Amino acid sequence: MTTLAQVRDGLEARLDTIDGLRVVPYVPDVLPGYPAAVVFPPVDVDPPNDLASGSFTALFVVLLFVPANVDRKQLDLYDLLDRGPGSVFAAIAADRKLGGLDVMVGNMAATDPLDRALMASTQVYQRAISVPVFIS
Repeated sequence: MTTLAQVRDGLEARLDTIDGLRVVPYVPDVLPGYPAAVVFPPVDVDPPNDLASGSFTALFVVLLFVPANVDRKQLDLYDLLDRGPGSVFAAIAADRKLGGLDVMVGNMAATDPLDRALMASTQVYQRAISVPVFIS
């Protein structure tokens, strides 16, 4: 059975295909540059109820960051959230099996509003993308 860590690695590999996006495996003390993305551990996993069928769904969250030192930098998030070739949606949809894993990525959504926060000692604008993954 595919592990959650393998799914995270697969999501990170897909995000790495986006030019200029810095993908980090965890929230670091200092981000290496912007725009940046972090794949957070799943927020909704309920394998005990689904293991009888041999599969379950996990909801991963990809958090995107741009610096908030210049207000117009928040516009950089539009390209990442759009459906074009440089977007998170297009990068993940191009390989819904995440490199041949026994998974299928479902319909992704960016449902939360733009937020300003402190991340890695820096003021940032951030948006979250929900990525449901059906794991067998």
